[in-house]
Amino acid sequence: MNRTAYVAGKITGLPKEDVQSKFNQISSRLTGMGYQVVSPMAVLDDTQTWNDAVRDEIKKMLECDEVHLLPDWQESRGAQLERDIALRLGMHVVYH
Repeated sequence: MNRTAYVAGKITGLPKEDVQSKFNQISSRLTGMGYQVVSPMAVLDDTQTWNDAVRDEIKKMLECDEVHLLPDWQESRGAQLERDIALRLGMHVVYH
C-alpha cells in the first residue's frame, strides 16, 4: 500500500500516558494495515508553545496521504484545525 497516514486527536489537557496509549493503538492498527504512520506524539516537544507545536504538526500532516481522526478529535482545537486544513486541501480524511 505504501500510503502515509497522519493521526490527529486530543492531546492537550490529558495525561501523557493516556495520550501515548491511544496514539500507539491506532498507529499499530494502521501499521498492520500497511500504512506508514505519522503521529504528532513523535514530533511533540513539551518546551514549545501550543501555536508552535501545531505549526510543526501541520507541516508533518501535509506530507501525508490521509488524515485519521481519533474519536475525540472534536474536543481538540489542534485536531479541528488539522481536519479543516485537510478537507480544504482535498486530503482523504478517515474518522475512527
